[in-house]
Amino acid sequence: MKSANSIMIALCSGILGSLFGWFLMLPAPFLMGPVLVSTLIAILRTNFSVPEQIKQISFILIGISVGSNVTPEALLSFSRWPLSILLMILSVVTIIFACKIILQNYFGMDKRSSLLASTPGHLSFVLMLGAETRADTTKIAIIQSIRVLVLTIITPVIVVLYSRHDLSKTNVQMEIINSGSLVVLCLLSIIIGFILKRLNIPAPFLIGAMLLSTISHGTNLTPGYVPNFLESIAFAILGTVIGARFVGIGMQSLKSCLVSGLTITVAGIFICFLASSIIFKLTGIPFIHIFIAIAPGGLETMVAMGGLVNAEPTYVAFHHVVRLFFIALLIPIILKKIG
Repeated sequence: MKSANSIMIALCSGILGSLFGWFLMLPAPFLMGPVLVSTLIAILRTNFSVPEQIKQISFILIGISVGSNVTPEALLSFSRWPLSILLMILSVVTIIFACKIILQNYFGMDKRSSLLASTPGHLSFVLMLGAETRADTTKIAIIQSIRVLVLTIITPVIVVLYSRHDLSKTNVQMEIINSGSLVVLCLLSIIIGFILKRLNIPAPFLIGAMLLSTISHGTNLTPGYVPNFLESIAFAILGTVIGARFVGIGMQSLKSCLVSGLTITVAGIFICFLASSIIFKLTGIPFIHIFIAIAPGGLETMVAMGGLVNAEPTYVAFHHVVRLFFIALLIPIILKKIG
């Protein structure tokens, strides 16, 4: 019964959040609305969760939707990616060490905890390392959750300010994908997702669906976009999942980490702005596409954001996957050095 109540609360928060976002005409309303409402419900110490199967189905729909934006012309920009990836890696290193210094010197965190809290992404991996090294995993989890929440809220605002792209509206004249093709893509995405999961690829069902959709749309095998209502439901589920990160976090713990979490998130955004500006000047790739590709937010969220502004999906996703793998290699080395 408790599990059923938990799922019902998640469902209600997603619906209420979607209505809230739509009524206030927020940027990306079906994402931002559920994020805000579900976060508030979680902070009020209400227990809820999104079932894993529903979460993965939403990721598959988002992946297919993002992949449907691919064009053969966009793939020609691949030659400009190496420089972009190199500067993204440099920005990740800068974020880690700058934020580590801030947390150590101004918020009194120990070396291990400050390093792991400053790591931009890969939360489950970071918490595992924290548990093994006896770091303060509670503070790490809260600060990392604040980073994801703030970036989810602020990225649509940045998109609107810099690209003047209206994220509160959808194009009703889009060609809709054939229902049979959509079903086939979903089924194949599940199979590919399980394969990628066995290979320990981050966000396997999202990446699998996006790669499959990229190929099928790039070759014109499955023309058309995911229906708006399905895409909106997928975004609402994603928003609820993000808010659910705050379930079980006490108000006192949240207050103690709020300022430090906001401080290093703002520092990270500033560094990403500088890196994005440099990459833009050197490559000519649209600034907002670069920012979404290198911003240290959740992989699923940032890939979805890229889809909303028709960014090249493989460009955005590849940068975030490289970031996560780079972090997985770098952080254990640094932890070993600091002892």
